[in-house]
Amino acid sequence: MVYPLNELKSGETAEVVWIICEPYMAEHLKHLGFISKEPITCILKGRTDSISAYLIRGRLIGLRAANAKEVLVRAAEP
Repeated sequence: MVYPLNELKSGETAEVVWIICEPYMAEHLKHLGFISKEPITCILKGRTDSISAYLIRGRLIGLRAANAKEVLVRAAEP
């Protein structure tokens, strides 16, 4: 099942499937490591419509809920 990154709960890991946003933001996210099949873990879940922290490629990235909704993920394969 594919769902938006903002639905990932703290401590959960998923893999990036697709980015559905404006090209300039998609390019920025790709430079940060948001590429297909890349594992991503939610480290800290912010309140509704605030910033959450995600670990990807060994880096901690803060994303607004609006941007996290534009990154589609699925449960990571074991």
